[in-house]
Order: sequence, then C-alpha cells, then structure tokens
Amino acid sequence: MGIKIDFKSQYKLYKSLLKNHSANMSKNLGKEVTIIPTSKRICRKNGVTNEAANSINTAEYLEQVYLLLKNKGYNIPKIYIDESQLPRRSNTAGLQMGNYNIFGPGRLEVSSPSLVIHEEGHFLHKKNLKYNQGLYGLFNKIRGFFRPFLNKKEKSILIEDFKRAYSEGYFNDLNLDKCLAKGYINEKTLKALYEKPEALISRNAMSCPEEFIADYFSLAAQGFKFSPEVTKRYRAFHGPEIKDIITRKETEDLINFRKNLEKRVSINLDA
Repeated sequence: MGIKIDFKSQYKLYKSLLKNHSANMSKNLGKEVTIIPTSKRICRKNGVTNEAANSINTAEYLEQVYLLLKNKGYNIPKIYIDESQLPRRSNTAGLQMGNYNIFGPGRLEVSSPSLVIHEEGHFLHKKNLKYNQGLYGLFNKIRGFFRPFLNKKEKSILIEDFKRAYSEGYFNDLNLDKCLAKGYINEKTLKALYEKPEALISRNAMSCPEEFIADYFSLAAQGFKFSPEVTKRYRAFHGPEIKDIITRKETEDLINFRKNLEKRVSINLDA
C-alpha cells in the first residue's frame, strides 16, 4: 500500500512531470513546447492526478498531429499549452500568436485533427511577411474596410464547396456530441448544422480573409479540392502552399489515438 502524499507534494510532482514532458516534446518536434501547470485552485477542485492526465493527454495528442504535419513538409510553430490562455470553457479551439499556437488542457474530447490543422494554417499564413506586414499588408487591411474580400459569386461557390466537403465526410472528425455536452455548441446550433450544414460551417470562412485562409488550408491539406474561383482567391491572399496530402487513414489514426487518450483520466504521481 503506497503512502498518500499531500497536495503540495503532488502539485510539485505535477509541475516536474510537465517540465520533463515539455522538454521531450520539444526534442521530438524540433520546436519549443511549453506546458503550463493548471492553477492550484483547479487542481484542488478536480484533483492533481486528473489535471496531470488533462495536460499530458492534450500534449501527446498535439505532438502526434504536429509530427504528422512536420513529416508532410510543413514548418510547424512553437506550442504553448496553458489553461489561463485558453480556458476549457472557451469555445475557441486554439489561438495563433506570433510563432506560437496556443491550446488549453482539459479540451481533448472536443478537439479534432481539422481544428489543429486550421491553427497550422493561421501560423503558416502569418509567416508570409510580404502579405501581412509593410505597405502591402497595410494596403490589404485598408482595402478590407471598403469592399468584401469575397464577392457575391465567390461566396455562393464557397458555400457549395463546403456543402460538398461535408457530404464527402471532411467534417466527420468533429466530435459534435461532446461539443454539445461540454457546452461549446447548443441544441439550436446542432439542429441547424444537421438541417443545412453548409450555412453554418461556411460562416467562419466568410468572416475575414484570415479565417478563410485557415479553413481552406485545413480542408485542402486533407485532400479536398476547392472550386477554381475559390482557389484563385486563396492564392490572391497568399495562402500557404499545400504540400503532401494528409490521408483519410492518417486522420482516422489521429482520431483513434485521441479516443485512446480519453480513457486515461488520471496519472499516478505517487509512483
């Protein structure tokens, strides 16, 4: 029978575990990975061993997705996992800031390969300094105030493209039941998605050029073929190059890997 250790000692072991795991991930990916310990308040409420599993599960899942992206020839970002930056009750999948993609622990069940690849699209697009900085970048921002970045015809075609992508199964990795249970979407949104999916899933892409680029990249990197008019607009905004395609089998493997991680609900820190 093991000796039960107090909260202070457990939390210290938890921080040490995350530090070591950050170092190992950084070595494996060739990019800096930082896993911030969840606050003592949350750990006291949920249990340190449960929060250790949340942090490590999220980290291991992201490591697999980014290793795949790296093997496909993409430049990957630094990774930051932090509850305070992206609380688990937030409906934001991830954040892209500078050279970092930021994620939160405790959100594994509602994550998907497509969402992580979407954030990769943001990172790669912002690496294009010619488009995003200087006089050219300023010109594009000013132009955005005076005219839509997609005209009426392009929007119509994009909606049809998303409808086709949905019918071809490119959104099957979204864990909608878990999203509903976690409060990220409501019953009304779920009903609207089933009734007219293209109207809902195209909304984000039509909100601004940056989201259009990231949504396009996420689908195209997984092999979806957009209409020529939409691809032309993607290239006009200097969307990232699509390299070696992520196959359906590789996406399914990531989903199964995530499901197996979900079974690990605690980590024994006493050992």
